[in-house]
Amino acid sequence: MPDTAQSDSLNVPWYHRAGIWIGIATSPGALIVGGGLAARLPLTALFLAIPIGASILTALTVTQGIISRRRRETLPRRAIFTFGTGFGANLLNLVMVFSTIGWVSFYLGIAGFSLATLLSLSAWIGVLLLVSSALVLNELGLNRWNILVWLTTISALGAALVALSVVEPKPILPISEEVGLSPFLWGIGSVVSYSLVFAVRSSDFTWDLDSDLDVIKDGLAYLLPVLIMFGIGVTLYRTTGESNLADILAQTPSAGLGHIFLVLAVISPILTNFHSGTLALEGLVPLSKRQGALLIGAICFILGATRFDHHLLPFLDLLGAVLIPALVVMLLTAIPARHPSKTTALVVWLAGSAAALIFKIQGNLVHLVVGAVVSIVVLEIIIHLPNKFEYLRGKV
Repeated sequence: MPDTAQSDSLNVPWYHRAGIWIGIATSPGALIVGGGLAARLPLTALFLAIPIGASILTALTVTQGIISRRRRETLPRRAIFTFGTGFGANLLNLVMVFSTIGWVSFYLGIAGFSLATLLSLSAWIGVLLLVSSALVLNELGLNRWNILVWLTTISALGAALVALSVVEPKPILPISEEVGLSPFLWGIGSVVSYSLVFAVRSSDFTWDLDSDLDVIKDGLAYLLPVLIMFGIGVTLYRTTGESNLADILAQTPSAGLGHIFLVLAVISPILTNFHSGTLALEGLVPLSKRQGALLIGAICFILGATRFDHHLLPFLDLLGAVLIPALVVMLLTAIPARHPSKTTALVVWLAGSAAALIFKIQGNLVHLVVGAVVSIVVLEIIIHLPNKFEYLRGKV
């Protein structure tokens, strides 16, 4: 049974959620990831890696959304269906809490710094003002601030355009046009990791949609803007030699409008992360939605004030190592013929995550691909080998 308390009604049309998808696609995070990729890969590789990665990301998100819509399940309920009510579901909820905390901290750091620069305040005061505003807006509810996120989309584009127009171009060191398979796959993986948290938690924004077509429409509304934002991020880096938008705008005193745009641009991603973070936290500890939001807000304030936004790409690399196998398991086990026991799902997830983390620690750039492949292979082995894995193969 769906949790109808989380939505005003079932059969919500796609355009009531489109603002959320587009808001995530056009957030400043896409600009920074695009700039980070441009710092390590040549344009020839980026022209392939970004579209391929964005297409894979969109496909994963839409698939998770369609499954959730058909089952009428938010992410916590999807977690219970896949991993059970014990350790597995709690572990996924914990990962999602940390994931949303990381993203909110990133947005608070980048926009808090911009707000502080604009008002000539200490950075921590700018972060405090933003997190307080986000907590108030979070109280208004999901449907009520959906319209507001359209403003953030325009603002993100405005911030990027201001940065391009007011910052003096700087020469950057040329990047070799020769790129191996591992760096290329890393580039694709970084694009996927950018919004992997949203791909997993898309359940929270699709479970009450009217039809599968509504989910697909929202996915298409996501794909084009995210491609544009990655492209702008690449252009920003190649123009300014920087990938952090707040730092780029801080280089010139005439970028006041850009700072305003950047502050407005983080509204949508902060609110959607608050929403999913509090839902996941409710599955772990006996806190109300308001108490959960306050706890997450306090942690994010500390991280944002210490400029967590400077560590986005390493954060995404580690996050992807854990979440890619989890999402693969959730999608595959939703197929009736592939729905094994909860223990199997957990074992497969942990095996894929362990492999990805080992490759990551060793400095291998293909750790995300390894995590996904290991998860698929381990699941197939357990399902198809007779007698050897009777306990794991049995349904519970």
